[in-house]
Amino acid sequence: MKATITQLLRYDTLPSASGLELLGNHYYVVGDDSPYLYRLDKNFQVESQDAIFKPEGFVNGRIPKADKADLEGMTLLQHQGKPYLLMMGSGSAPARRKAYLYNICGDDICREGAGTHAAYTIDLNPLYQQLEHEADMLGGSLLNIEGVAAGHGKIYLLQRAIGTGQNVLISYRLSEFIPYLLSESGAQLPQPELSYFCLPELNMLQAGFSGAYVYDDKLFFTASLEDTDNAYGDGEVLGSYLGFIPFSWIGKQDTLDAPATLILQADGKPYTGKAESVVVRKREGKTRYRLVVVSDDDRGGSDLLEVLLDVE
Repeated sequence: MKATITQLLRYDTLPSASGLELLGNHYYVVGDDSPYLYRLDKNFQVESQDAIFKPEGFVNGRIPKADKADLEGMTLLQHQGKPYLLMMGSGSAPARRKAYLYNICGDDICREGAGTHAAYTIDLNPLYQQLEHEADMLGGSLLNIEGVAAGHGKIYLLQRAIGTGQNVLISYRLSEFIPYLLSESGAQLPQPELSYFCLPELNMLQAGFSGAYVYDDKLFFTASLEDTDNAYGDGEVLGSYLGFIPFSWIGKQDTLDAPATLILQADGKPYTGKAESVVVRKREGKTRYRLVVVSDDDRGGSDLLEVLLDVE
């Protein structure tokens, strides 16, 4: 498997890209320390930005670390014939235990019922406390949800390995998860199914999940190898990866090695940015995929990468 960057774009005024989704000819990007949802056209030019929540504390283009919502995952949901964008916080601090739900109608953001801002706010604390109740469920790590993807009747949350912890795939049935999110009558906490995966290691550090996307019969993911031992601080990025998990592997009892490969620049050198999220644009033949990846530079800017992934 080989992943090669074919185009790299930098955005100085789109901070800390952490979530990416594709709908029609538009890309939607969210940052972990920004109150805005950014919409890009098919050529990756920023068309608009809309407030997800009140942009308090948005100073010098970023929300301070202690106050940020840390929206690390975004996915497209279909409910009652309407498309929604679900953005979820990482859960690694009290301010990071919320989700935001956008109702998208065509090219417009519907504000009906959303108050003065364009998203419904959802308290995720009960869901996250359920996951934390037994430390073993998270492979010994503190909670740190870094990727979200929906498809094939389920929603998948990716728990990022920290220190000696494990990378965990947490699966819920959408038929249980969506009613819970919307506080529908009689809805209860959905029950998770857990799967465990090993990712590549370097210098005694394991790469950790950072983003997810459902395409065909695979859950594609980004991962990064960051020299940090906690879910709060940033560290030196030693490399970023693209990989996938076949759906037939999900729910297995053993810890499995997920296929993954370093993201390489055109000259063959490793890309050392922190890949945070991915979408698959299309498949060419049986073994080639064209993907788009967003990356956080930890300094208030973002990269967008077009990547060619060849799967042997």
